Amino acid sequence: MKVAHRVGEAFKVQVPPKTFILNPTIEALASWIRAGAPKENAQDNLITFRESQNGEHVVCVHPAGGTAFCYLSLAKILADDIGVYGLQSPGLNSGEDTLSSIPTMAEAYLKQIEHIAQGKIVLTGLSFGGYVAFEMARLLKARGNDNVSVILLDTQGFEEHERDSLAPVDLDEFRDKLVKFNGMYPGIDDAQIERYHRVYNHNRSCVPSYECQPLEVRVVFVQALGSLNKDFLHELRQFWIERVTGSFMTRLVRGDHWELLESEEIQRVKKAISYEFQLFERKNSHTLSPAVPSVA
Repeated sequence: MKVAHRVGEAFKVQVPPKTFILNPTIEALASWIRAGAPKENAQDNLITFRESQNGEHVVCVHPAGGTAFCYLSLAKILADDIGVYGLQSPGLNSGEDTLSSIPTMAEAYLKQIEHIAQGKIVLTGLSFGGYVAFEMARLLKARGNDNVSVILLDTQGFEEHERDSLAPVDLDEFRDKLVKFNGMYPGIDDAQIERYHRVYNHNRSCVPSYECQPLEVRVVFVQALGSLNKDFLHELRQFWIERVTGSFMTRLVRGDHWELLESEEIQRVKKAISYEFQLFERKNSHTLSPAVPSVA
């Protein structure tokens, strides 16, 4: 992206993904540029959409593409006193290395949220992000936080015989995904797209080696119905049911995987998150009854 520095002269400003997410309009980006395009914390992969006013926090983990773009709409509609944070994948910025595995990501991301680690936390992740949220919850629980829930946003569990479907995607197909799913933004260049592409394929490649250890934390599986048949939907639910030893619930939503946060169904996601905080309050007041697996 080129902007005028003074009359007759222009220079190129590289807009880090984090900066664009925090300044998602032309006006906001212009203000950032007028301020001298400050680079402080640009390499930090934690995005603070807003700080918590009540000790409640929603942590949104990136899907395979690595960015937190998809959570912008969700952050806007959640209650103003809830803290909302997005985690982006290392490797998006020039000079960064990717993290080697899902457990490694979980450990690194928990360090990013150390300042809220003992609060009431709903960990959520779309698609691939659900795996990392699941592992982060396991670690938080082991470290003594009993006010943790996980909301899996249509994260499809892959059995060993199904993992060939996670083969690398070529660059042309990936560019099409960026256009379709809002990964393009002003100032993005070929080098940035290639970094996104590497991150996307790397993150997908981490799934086959990840073993979901049993999780004694409440898990909500928000499942997009799309045009999938009932038997297949049941198989997808069963993957997570078998790996959760705490309370488990499925919430069904209309539309397909990619419409989940881009349609009116996002209101169902908001309600699911809000309900988790209500459950924390009940549990802390010693009034919560044992939950049983169900489908809503």
